[in-house]
Amino acid sequence: MILPPEIVYEVLTFQFYDLMSNDHPSTPEKFYSNLRIFLRSNLTVNKTFYHICRVLLYRYLNFTSARGFYKLLETLRNSPEVLRYIEVADFQELTSIGLGRTGEMNKSIKNLTNETLWEFLGYTRNSLREFLASEHIQADLDERIINFLLKPGTVLSVVDFCGCSQDSFTSTFSTAVQQLYNNDEPIAYNYQMTALGLNDCTTIEPKTLGRLLMTLPELQKLDLTRTAIDDRTLISDVPHLKHLTHLSLAMCHQLTPRGVLEFFSYHPAITDKDNISTLQWLNVQVHSHSSSWTDVQLMFLLKKLCYYGHNKTLQYLNVGGMPMHINDDITAVRSSHYWQCQDTLQFIKLNFPQLKSLSIRDNNIPIPKLTHFLSPLESKEVPNQHLKFLNIVNNSYINRWSIQDPAIFSHSKSLCALEMSFDPWQQIEASNPRHEINCRLSNGSSLFQDYSAAPLVKWKCYIGSAYGRRHWIYRTDDYLNRDDLETKGFLTRYDTQGNKIIDIVKHPDFLKFAQTKIMLGCGLVAKSRGRRNLTYRDHKPAVSRFLNRNKDLEISPVIESPQETPVSLPGGWRVIDNDHNEEPEISVPEESADMTPPNSRSGLYWDRSITNLQEQVPPVETDADYFDSPELQRRRSALSLLNGHFGGRHSLESRRTEMDIARLLGSSGTHLLERLSRSELGEYSETYRMHLVVATEYNVFGCLERGMYRYYSLKS
Repeated sequence: MILPPEIVYEVLTFQFYDLMSNDHPSTPEKFYSNLRIFLRSNLTVNKTFYHICRVLLYRYLNFTSARGFYKLLETLRNSPEVLRYIEVADFQELTSIGLGRTGEMNKSIKNLTNETLWEFLGYTRNSLREFLASEHIQADLDERIINFLLKPGTVLSVVDFCGCSQDSFTSTFSTAVQQLYNNDEPIAYNYQMTALGLNDCTTIEPKTLGRLLMTLPELQKLDLTRTAIDDRTLISDVPHLKHLTHLSLAMCHQLTPRGVLEFFSYHPAITDKDNISTLQWLNVQVHSHSSSWTDVQLMFLLKKLCYYGHNKTLQYLNVGGMPMHINDDITAVRSSHYWQCQDTLQFIKLNFPQLKSLSIRDNNIPIPKLTHFLSPLESKEVPNQHLKFLNIVNNSYINRWSIQDPAIFSHSKSLCALEMSFDPWQQIEASNPRHEINCRLSNGSSLFQDYSAAPLVKWKCYIGSAYGRRHWIYRTDDYLNRDDLETKGFLTRYDTQGNKIIDIVKHPDFLKFAQTKIMLGCGLVAKSRGRRNLTYRDHKPAVSRFLNRNKDLEISPVIESPQETPVSLPGGWRVIDNDHNEEPEISVPEESADMTPPNSRSGLYWDRSITNLQEQVPPVETDADYFDSPELQRRRSALSLLNGHFGGRHSLESRRTEMDIARLLGSSGTHLLERLSRSELGEYSETYRMHLVVATEYNVFGCLERGMYRYYSLKS
């Protein structure tokens, strides 16, 4: 049986992702080792397999050495047909350490220089979506390269300069940003870039940061961790980012509590209720010894997040180092925007129902308060939390003696990992040869419980020696956080036919909740089309880039056009005539418009209830539109999920694929997921239900796939 190319593409994509996410051996060479296995298994099957393997091979370019980069450059010179497949250039694992070379030797070997890097960008300017740099190549980033990465006119959506802090890079970066201006006015705005990473770029001046951010009004993810941004730049120079979902202001020592609170109180990127997005990922960690934050200011910040609706969407919150007010009185009173109470931890529990990762490190919180925080709520008016990760590092109440009490591990059904200091972690590791602790899960509803009927849970130690000596203990399961990580993958096994058995050893899934750096890009293979569409501003399916309507392999290149105008809000202009009670519609969508709500006077108003105005004029159907046809995908799907209905109200006749259901779950919230897990999804396996949960989490947390990118995200 000959499978359609679209099915082959999906199958090879999942196989490619499984192999490339293999965490064994734990060296940079594992990338090429796993890639070699994938190519040997599929490259010579037939023409379709060969073509799709090339697409997957060149989509994500990971460079671990300058010589590897130059060899790829030679391939691009001789095979220009593969240029359109290149989307990601990852230099975060590139290093010369251990090769016996000095800086002068690297300059004499012309493998990776500003000239070869400029040549590479020239080849891939029509297809490259992500450029992930690091301190290892900052000396090779000259003015024209940085200007090319930041200016509009390309399809680059993700740019990361993580760790670039040399004085030479700083001066070059400032000059490149100045070239974006003419007489103190931006020459053009970059509407294509949606993610910018300046993590640990400590030497860039605040003025330069402000001038750069002013040219990027469509940012969704902004990482300013350990930068020199100050209050004036944050309040005055950050534009109205109406799509902002991920923000990190951690360890910015020039920011004061007053400046941060003013930003979250008055800046339109946070306070405009007509913004398209609200915050999903927020990191405002400070250094506990040098910070001037108080518990009153932290409570004020949390209330502002609730006032503007960010508490309903926030899934990651890092307030490490900020003092919290601990009060025995946990009485809560309902106000217009939040549940009011004096205890900071109880306030978070009541008002942030979507939270999955929380860092409250450097706070001395008693164990009874933590167990109460992790216990389910008895009130039906407030939805239960779904917290999966909790950082309690430097809590003096969690020590080598108190950690032997398993109360903190047995009061939450959703919690899958805890991060703690070394002493209590070491006590658990040394308690038995398996480095684990077993306990019974408490229901928390009554004082007297039959623990013999309670489910048994096992917690296991995990150490990240490469990430700044962070210490975790995680709850094991059969799917995501397995307990055989220490033994699996170290033995070579063969089947009865003598073929080698390849064990896929993945790192624990909880690590994605432990990250401190925003995962900006879409990774090796996008698990969800929703994250790709939001990040790349590309609503065309990837399969349409190499297949045409006749199911043949597409040879002619597909040139993507960058976003040259602001993304318009949903809706359209509507003429409201209150004198004659007529509301004729004018189908003229605008790129940007002010929404004026009053209906008391006649006039022309922007109505957000009008959607899809562009569909009133039938466009010419392209191959991409054909492959993205809901009816076509419905016919091709062999899996009829949820028996054709969704909670008895929402029809799934248009789409029945896993990713679309995962996207629908992600947009519908946790309550819908709870209802589905109880009723409609009751007949499906636990594995599939967990797959839907992971797919929705991927849109917010990303995936920790690569070595150095994972290192930057998890280092302390």
